[in-house]
Amino acid sequence: MQANKMWALGAMLSVLAMAPGQPARAGDLSNAVLTCYVDTFALDVPEAYTCFSTWTPGTALNPTGAYFQVVGLGTGNYSYAWRDMETNTVPAGCGNQSSCRKSISTETRNDGEATLRVTITDLDTGASTNAQATAFYNDGYN
Repeated sequence: MQANKMWALGAMLSVLAMAPGQPARAGDLSNAVLTCYVDTFALDVPEAYTCFSTWTPGTALNPTGAYFQVVGLGTGNYSYAWRDMETNTVPAGCGNQSSCRKSISTETRNDGEATLRVTITDLDTGASTNAQATAFYNDGYN
């Protein structure tokens, strides 16, 4: 349990270290980052670009959810278009919102990975950018 808390603290500090030095401004898409985490019974912390979790009996459900969220945007008027890069489809339930959940199973169930991309558009200026993250869910039992 102590190791999980230390890992969570380390992950949170690494995300904070990636934070831009200046606050985000409305209409500035340059700081947009897609974070993710795989939901387990531990203190899951979002990580930028790539996240990893390991399943063992009693530590998480299998399948579980991989959660993705856009961070680094200032207040503004944005639209979000999500894309599942494995299936090239819009993930179910991921509409025009800054976060998205996708079901994920360990690699023993022929999955273990979820990659989502989101196109973020500033509706006031028309500027847009893409952000992508990959979640990995490994089987630690075998």
